This record gives sequence, C-alpha cells and structure tokens, in this order.
Amino acid sequence: MDTTVSENQEKKVSSGKKRSFSGNLKILVTVFTVALAVFQLYTAFFGVLPAMQQRSLHLAFVLPLIFLLYPMWKTSPKDRPSLFDWIFAAAAAACTVYVYLMYEDIASRAGMYTQYELYLGVAMIFLVFEAARRVLGYPLPIFCGLFILFAYYGRSMPGPFKHFGLSIPRIIEELYLTTDGLFGLVTGVSATYIYLFILFGAFLSSTGTSQFFNDLSMALTGHLKGGPAKIAVVSSALMGTISGSTSANVATTGAFTIPLMKKIGYQPHFAGAVEAAASTGGQIMPPVLGAAAFIIADSLGISYLKVLSAAVVPAILYFWSIWCCLSLEAAKLGLQGLPKDALPRVKDVLVKSGYKSIPLFGIIYFLVQGYNPLYAGCWGIVLATLLSFVKKEDRLDIKSFIATLEDGSKSALSVAIACVIVGVVIGMMGATGIALKVGDVILSFTKGNLLLTLISTMILSMILGMGMPTTASYVMASAVAAPALILLGAKPLDVHFFVFFYAVLSSVTPPVCVGAYTAAGIAGSDPNKTAFTSIKLALAGFIVPFVFIYSPEIMLTNVVSWPVTIFAIITALIGVFGLSIATEGYIAAPVPFWGRLLAFAGAVLLIFPGVVTDAAGFSLLGLVIFYNLKFQKRSTPAGA
Repeated sequence: MDTTVSENQEKKVSSGKKRSFSGNLKILVTVFTVALAVFQLYTAFFGVLPAMQQRSLHLAFVLPLIFLLYPMWKTSPKDRPSLFDWIFAAAAAACTVYVYLMYEDIASRAGMYTQYELYLGVAMIFLVFEAARRVLGYPLPIFCGLFILFAYYGRSMPGPFKHFGLSIPRIIEELYLTTDGLFGLVTGVSATYIYLFILFGAFLSSTGTSQFFNDLSMALTGHLKGGPAKIAVVSSALMGTISGSTSANVATTGAFTIPLMKKIGYQPHFAGAVEAAASTGGQIMPPVLGAAAFIIADSLGISYLKVLSAAVVPAILYFWSIWCCLSLEAAKLGLQGLPKDALPRVKDVLVKSGYKSIPLFGIIYFLVQGYNPLYAGCWGIVLATLLSFVKKEDRLDIKSFIATLEDGSKSALSVAIACVIVGVVIGMMGATGIALKVGDVILSFTKGNLLLTLISTMILSMILGMGMPTTASYVMASAVAAPALILLGAKPLDVHFFVFFYAVLSSVTPPVCVGAYTAAGIAGSDPNKTAFTSIKLALAGFIVPFVFIYSPEIMLTNVVSWPVTIFAIITALIGVFGLSIATEGYIAAPVPFWGRLLAFAGAVLLIFPGVVTDAAGFSLLGLVIFYNLKFQKRSTPAGA
C-alpha cells in the first residue's frame, strides 16, 4: 500500500504508467481526488454508510480516476484521456452510482433482478477487469477470470471441483448486486480502513515524517559496522509502520541507503538485497501490515488490536534475522560504519523533529483505548496537520493540503482496484461452495499430514503472490489455502498469519519479485542475484511461520504462561542468530561447511520452542561457536 511514496517516487514504482495532466484536466482530476478524500474522511468521522452505498460510492470515484489516469495501451496519449477513456469513466460512474441510489430496492428484492441490471452488471464486470489490467497488468485479471469460467462450467469440472454450475445471469447478479462479489468484504475494507491509512501516510510524508525516520535511523545505526545497511533495516521498519508496499518502501528508503551501502564496500546485489528484504519486512510491521490487518480483523471478527499484537513477535524475529546477517557480513568484509561527525546525533534529531512521531503514538493510543481504526486514523491525520504548523518548511497551506489529499487518493487506486477484482474470486468460491472442497483436496493430497499441508500452503501462497499486491495475494491465498489448515485444528488467526507471511515474502521470491527488482534497479545489480540474496537475508521469515502452527504460544495472542512465552521468544532470537551464522558462514572467522550445517540444525531447533529442542539447539550452536572461536579463528591468517 503506497502510503508514503511521493508523486515522483510513485511514478518510479508504477513504471511511469500514470498520466500527468495540466490545465483543465489537472483541475478535474484534483476535484475528483479531493472529493474522494472528503467523502472518506466524512464517513470515517461521522459514520460509514450502509455497506453497498459506502462501497459503490467509493468505486464511483476510484474507477473513473483509473480510466482517466492510466492509459489503455502504451501507445495511448499520455497527456490526455482518449475517447474510450472518457466513455469507460462515464460508464463506471453510471454503474456504481446506480447501485448507490438503488441499494434499498436491490436489497428488498432478495435476489430478483431486472434485465437492464444484467446489462449494467456486464458493463461493471468488464470495467473492473479493464481497470485492473491497466493498473496491475494481466496476471491478476486472468486469474480472477478463470474463476468466472469455473463457476459457469461447474458441471464439466473434474472430480472434487465439480459443482452444479452457475448461469450467466446468476454470475452477474452475484458479482454486481450482492455484497459477496465486487462490492464484497475486501472492497469494504478498501473503502474504509485501507484508504484512510493511505491518506494518513500521505500526510506524514508531506509533513516530513519520512525524513525524520531516515535521520533517526542514521543517528541510531550509521556508526555501527556496516552502518548504512543497518540504516536500511531501521528506516524500512519505521516506514513499515505506515506503509505496506515493498516497492514504495524500497523507492523511499533505498534511494539513499543503497548508494551508501555501495559506497562503504557492499556489493551492488547485496545492497539491493538488504533494502528489498528490509522493505518486505515493512509489510509485517504494525499498524498497517500491508492492509492485511484490517482484512484479517474483519474476516475473523476479531479486534484490530489483537491482529497487531499477533504481529509483534514475527516482526521482531524477521528484522533481527536481517540485522544479524548484516553484522556478520560486515565483520566478514571488514566494513566500518560512517564517521560519527558525518551523522546526525540522536538527541538533535529527537529535539528537532521528534514531535513528528506524535501522530503514530496518537493512533496507538486511540486503538489501545478501544476506538475503531477509522476513528484513530482520522485523529492521526488531524494531529499530523496540526503539527505541520510547528515549522514553516513543513506547514500545510491550502495548496499543499489539497496536494496531499490528491496524492493520497492517487496512491489508493492500485490497492482499491486489487481489492475489487479479488471480490470475483471470493464471490465465485462462495457461490459454488468450492472453498471447503479446496481444503478437502489439499488434505487428500497431503493425507492429512500437517507438515505437508503447511508446505503445500506455503508454496501456493507464494505462487499466488507473484507480481501481485500484498492485499490481493493474501486474500486469494487465504481463501484457497487457509481452510485446509483450519480443518486440521490450527487456530484461524495463526493460519491467516501463516498465509500472510508467504504472500508478503513473494515480493522477494523469483521469478516475479517486484521488491527485489525495484531494489536491483536502484542498485544497478542483477535482479535475480539480488532476489536470491534477499531470500538468504529473509530466510528466518520462511521458517518462523511454521512456529505459529506448531508452537503458537510464541505469539502474544496465544499466551498461556508469560514465562513460557518469554523464554520461547528468547530462544527463537538465539536461533535466528544461529540461522545467520549458517547463511553467512562466519562468526569471528569463516565457518566450515559442516559447521554451517550444524548451525542451521541448531537454529531450527531453537526457533521451535520446547525443552528438548532448545537443549539440542543450544548444544549444536554452542559447539559451532566454540570450535570457531577456539580453533578456526586461531588458524585463520590475519586479514583472510
């Protein structure tokens, strides 16, 4: 979710596809984007509209804006919309406004529809697919289109996928006239929580909070060994509190961290990999979680604060893994940090700009007090606006205030259309009853074996996430893969976090890994080499989700005994350090191959809580460290 990327950065992220207007066209787009922001803020403060009205009016702004801002083809005019763009924008407005005006009549008819509503439904479905194609490319629309074919040809499907089949009118009605399709739950989350936090991120960016994060990261870690790399970790983690987009995070923080890493001696592919891995972790940082936090909370009927609590330990373990790898890599290469006199001081940064973090703490305060995320997000925006008047250079005058509203609305378009089109998958799976059958198919393939089911779910989640926005990939993966794990007795929240982790990690897993590719572009390195190095740095992220299922007590939402949970977290942190020794092959001196294997085994045993596993893990890891410090270091020539 591109909440902190400026207009110029956003163009980098979206490969320059978005149009830029001047004159009357610019004024028109500004009016539309500001109107969208005002509508969202009004309903957030004073109460959202009934579901169909809130979602349809949200799309009445989103879809026309997409058709005006995103060209149909590469050869389409870049400075103005084409005739087709105007027609599509008008048709999208008509289809969505009709639902907004007629929602009570549609609801009262309980599944009955008129002929002209079918025509409107066909137009709406086509327009959503076309809008998604323009913004997101072909993979997601094609994938969602297959579910429409699956729904229609149900009687011809093989084995367990066979169902009664839906008629064309039934498919159209399900997608257009119910809250189970295009106007479904995920669209509802986009039309409330997601948009508001995108707007909140835009306000933080325009008031200089992004620069504060960068300065604070440099002050805290710039002087350490491999300092610029650790700046990337800290700044990406801080940016992740308000941004759930790997590409946006890379573009925002990587623009200054990657050149710094290269300057002190890191190879280009490693510098890009650090930024890609750290920015990927930004999506599992509270409070946004790539927008998945809102969807998890709504779909499971639990509090938003509970979802955030569940994310704390996984985020700590993930970033600790990258930090350890960087420390060992810097020691191996003999890299030093930046001179202290070239860095800002923590005290100076906090005194000068520390107040800019108040909106974030304000949101946390309101959430802890039990207010809903919409209300908390609104106050975050209010606080950010008021605090902008502390310094003249950050002040939001009328012009910059309107520009911020516009940037927030434009940044929301890609996530909004992804949420809408995955409603096709959710709607068709619900209407055909296939969701539970998919779980049965996975279980029949794995013979009910939990480990095999977890591995199958992991692979499926990463495949579905390739090249997709995190929100879309998580929703699809959870709909398809989560039921099988829940049938095996795993807790729903733990399962959703398991699926979510691998949907996020698809940003660095080849062959389609947008986060790694973005970082490679900035670093001037080979994309695939950057991606595989990112996987090495993020390796703990591929192991930790299994702990959610096998030892759920490590998560703060499953605490039965605090001493047990705390001890499990400590041993997991030590295990992650051991994992870094295995991947980097260094601890004071090069680690022999057999030592790396033992370190890996010990690390895995420590990450999984348990007295026996912990004892075995400590023994193996202790043996490797003792041997390396006692014998290997002594036998390694100085400077080797």
